[in-house]
Amino acid sequence: MKQAVILAGGAGTRLKPLTDNIPKPMIDINGKPFILYIIEYLKKSGIKNVVLCTGYLADKISDYFGNGKKYGVDIRYSVEKKFLGTAGAIKLADNLLEDEFFVLNGDTYLPIDYTDVLRKFKEKNKTGLMVAYDHSEWTAEENTAIDQDEMVIAYGKREPLKIGNQLIESRSEIEVISPACFKYIDAGVYVFKKEILGIIEKDKFVSLEGDVYPELIKKKQLCAYISSQRYYDLGTPERLEIIKKVLK
Repeated sequence: MKQAVILAGGAGTRLKPLTDNIPKPMIDINGKPFILYIIEYLKKSGIKNVVLCTGYLADKISDYFGNGKKYGVDIRYSVEKKFLGTAGAIKLADNLLEDEFFVLNGDTYLPIDYTDVLRKFKEKNKTGLMVAYDHSEWTAEENTAIDQDEMVIAYGKREPLKIGNQLIESRSEIEVISPACFKYIDAGVYVFKKEILGIIEKDKFVSLEGDVYPELIKKKQLCAYISSQRYYDLGTPERLEIIKKVLK
């Protein structure tokens, strides 16, 4: 499996005014757009089939990358005409997807061994896999509980979901579990079998965090790859400054 889907359609409201005229993944980091660092790392890892799920200011991304040949990869686009959420964006890209594929957040950089992540996914043979950071260095509040069999048993996203700039309530029905069980953080990299599309309603706002993960957890179909490698994201101006240093 050599395909990665990058979710790059968000409005980046917390980084305004930086994102008034460019989408968040295109923010300049030391002379080149952030998302290029992700694509370059994927290429280095042997993943050259890239699907970019775009939405907000989509042309800014496609005009820059084109078909990807300049960067040694093959890039295709799935463009949201309305905000569909993280899962809805994947559903929209249905006709571009292979039977198995990575999914990466377009605002998160995680330099890990993708070959080993895929090995774990094959070994577990579940519908989905989440890379979970073990919080060896403080980054954010823990939001993922994992059992001794490396299965995700609960997920509680702390940040509110959005449709464009509008905040909405999370629709997740997370089982009540002691906060002490939440020892890991969703690191922004996943692997899915294409069959996951069967639980995502077409042309509706559907989130991985609030809708899909609870369903996979209920069916015991979301396993974890636990990593001590810290992830870096563009979530806030403070984190933006950190990632500039990391990628310098």
